[in-house]
Amino acid sequence: MTIAPLLQRFVDDELNRSADLISRTLTSTLEQLRQPRDGLLTASERQHYFDLVQVLQQNQALYQRSFVDALRKLVLADLLPPAHDQLGAGLLSLGGLELMDETRVESDIEISRAIQQIDTGAEWELRELQTFTSTLRGQSHVTAESNPLRPQSYARALWQAASALPAAPIQQAILLRASATVMAGFLRMSFAAACTRLESQGVTPGIYRTIVITPGSGREEPPEMDVTRPGALDGLLRSMPTGDAGRTGAPDNKRRAMPMASPELEQALLRVEELLRRMPAAALAGADTEAPQLAQHRAALMATTGETVDRQIIELLSRLFETILSDRSLPQGLHGVIARLQVSALRIALLDPSMLDAYDHPVWVLMDRIVSATTAYPHAGDPRLAALLSFCETLVSDMASEIAQDSALYRRSLVRLDKFLAEQLQRQQHDAQASVAALTRAEQAEQLQRSLSGRLIEQMLPIQTSTVIRRFVTVTWARVLTESVLRFGDQSEQTAGYLKAVDELLWSLKLPSHPQSRQRLVGLLPNLLQRLRTGMALIELAPGEQQTVLDELMKVHSEALRPGPRNTPDVPEENLSPEEIVRRMREEVQVEPEPIDGSGFSDSLIDFASMETVPAALMNAEPTGSGDDPQEWVQQMAVGERYRVFLQGAWTQVQLLWRSEQNHFFLFSGETPQRTHSVTLRALERLRAAELLGPLHAHSLIQRAVDGMLRNLARPT
Repeated sequence: MTIAPLLQRFVDDELNRSADLISRTLTSTLEQLRQPRDGLLTASERQHYFDLVQVLQQNQALYQRSFVDALRKLVLADLLPPAHDQLGAGLLSLGGLELMDETRVESDIEISRAIQQIDTGAEWELRELQTFTSTLRGQSHVTAESNPLRPQSYARALWQAASALPAAPIQQAILLRASATVMAGFLRMSFAAACTRLESQGVTPGIYRTIVITPGSGREEPPEMDVTRPGALDGLLRSMPTGDAGRTGAPDNKRRAMPMASPELEQALLRVEELLRRMPAAALAGADTEAPQLAQHRAALMATTGETVDRQIIELLSRLFETILSDRSLPQGLHGVIARLQVSALRIALLDPSMLDAYDHPVWVLMDRIVSATTAYPHAGDPRLAALLSFCETLVSDMASEIAQDSALYRRSLVRLDKFLAEQLQRQQHDAQASVAALTRAEQAEQLQRSLSGRLIEQMLPIQTSTVIRRFVTVTWARVLTESVLRFGDQSEQTAGYLKAVDELLWSLKLPSHPQSRQRLVGLLPNLLQRLRTGMALIELAPGEQQTVLDELMKVHSEALRPGPRNTPDVPEENLSPEEIVRRMREEVQVEPEPIDGSGFSDSLIDFASMETVPAALMNAEPTGSGDDPQEWVQQMAVGERYRVFLQGAWTQVQLLWRSEQNHFFLFSGETPQRTHSVTLRALERLRAAELLGPLHAHSLIQRAVDGMLRNLARPT
């Protein structure tokens, strides 16, 4: 793919101005951060603002350089998309598998808000600029995608610049919100100035009213009628012109009681069908050559029948297909497939009144299934798309050769299509087995760790110690035990040693005050500390955290080894009630403890087979809600269905390949082959709550076509 020289020159010029843009944005952002609305901020929030100003002042060059570099990469990636998209950085790794968790999607939510801020602040100037960039690309129509200087690129560049700073995540989020608001105003002026420069260079803008809105962009105007209600299509039929000014009225507008078609109309349909059969190869391949449409033969077809209702059906079907085939977002090659179905669909509409009574008629369902499946692959070179289009071309050719063009034919074709899609899904699932195995192991580890944490909480209840040691035992050591079981097995020597370390450590924390106990502790400590170090190394605990734990244990054990009466350790929990201690431990590990049975810790964990599932007491309670509840909506997501989701700073189209047994992890196929997205349950719920996850198409193909048809009819001529 080559870039038009005029477009390349324009983009280079704008990117060269980005350094000045971020400099002015930084200056204004610092002014806003220095004077926040104190009455609306808590003490901690004011501290974040103060710290953020300090970090920004000390790292201005880094911030500006990061923005300029990121913006250039993002804009050039839009101009020349890479053959293989790159995995995003900063994701949770599971043995090489990149996992989107709720922490990671919080940044996506912030980016989406920043995009909306910039888009809203510079909306009209952005639309005007699109008319010029479409001309620079040599397009005969105007699209939002023609402009590589999009709000999402600026928002993502701002986030990458904020992430480059040595600041806390919450401070980076504050910076993104503030800078996006400031930059929206500067971009408004920048886009207007760019339009002026292009116009002075003799660039003619495209026709403004022909802007093609990207589905799901949030700019679509609501339809003038409810296109989702049953019978809406039949109601639209009655509003169609009949082509005969002298024959209008209710009697002529009634449906026929018996299926029939005039010989003249049948001959006209055969002629159009023959034209479609000999459709140019360029149209089948999706080239600029338009696929033949019924609308081109509408007058000839209507002249062959005296039935008013026939004329209205011809008018309606030709307009619907005209709307569908004019959709430039359809993949190349799909226009020819849909065009081959025009005459067949018209035949059924003329003979089967039920086709215009509901959107779930087999004709509409088949076309919708084809379009939904193909539009899930937005890249023309995707082999999955090529295989699907090839199958669909064969399918419609076989349908055209059938003598009986009826609903049964479309039902049989639906079965064939669904079988192909199921096989394609199975191939993708097979290719993703390595990811499935990693996620399955991660879920098993999560379940086991939750159960182990619950057992450890039980054992810690009667022990008073510091928060550092309490969290180490109930959280960190639960991770150690989990990793040992999964890596070495529950009967291994390593796991047995880590289990023994638990009992020894707990005993050392409540050591009886007499000489024999101190002597036993002296002999126990070397091996115990070595096991603790080995366990922490097993889970690759940060050296600083390791040292903090060891220092805390040294204080406890030094006090225990001191002869004579011992003072109560100086720990935060010594004056807390048992109920408060339990509550704090639960908050640390986010699990509920099982009922205390008084058994020893090692004995309770020897039978690991009994812990294949999470105990009910350890499960997080899920609130029940309606179908609009994010948790309920995510639970209803089905394998094989296609969705639109905002991940890694951009909207992407995905297909659900797999969900884990406990529904903690979901695996999606990406927009390119071999690309998958692994997402946690909590992350999906957050995305859904933020309206960043939904079905690929909110309405069926025919509903969208009716909506588009209404818009076209409403436009002034």
